[in-house]
Parts: sequence; structure tokens; C-alpha cells
Amino acid sequence: MKNLKRALRLFGLGLLIVLASVGIGIGGAVPISSNRKRENTNETKIELVETRDDKTKAEEEKIFRN
Repeated sequence: MKNLKRALRLFGLGLLIVLASVGIGIGGAVPISSNRKRENTNETKIELVETRDDKTKAEEEKIFRN
């Protein structure tokens, strides 16, 4: 009885390995995407606020007035 259980376990394991190999052969392995890069979350993200010159501000006011 022990030998029968052992043989059935071995047969089941072999069957699972064969089924997994056939599944990978048909569908292909799962692709590993390398386009996802981890960002360093410790860095502080700051937008640069540009100041306008008085000259460009005056020019913009002229354009809006016309």
C-alpha cells in the first residue's frame, strides 16, 4: 500500500510538471516588463516658477489693450 501511494504521488508530480511545461510551451512564459522604473520617492519635486520681467509684462498689457 505504501508503494502504491508513493507511486501515485510520483505520477501526480510528474503529470503536473508535464502539464506546466506544455502550458508554457503553448502560451509562452510570462514577460518581464523592464519599462517600469522605480522613482526615488525621497526626492522633493518642485516646479520652477519663472518671474516675468517688467518689460514683457508691459508688452503683454499693450497686446491685451488693443
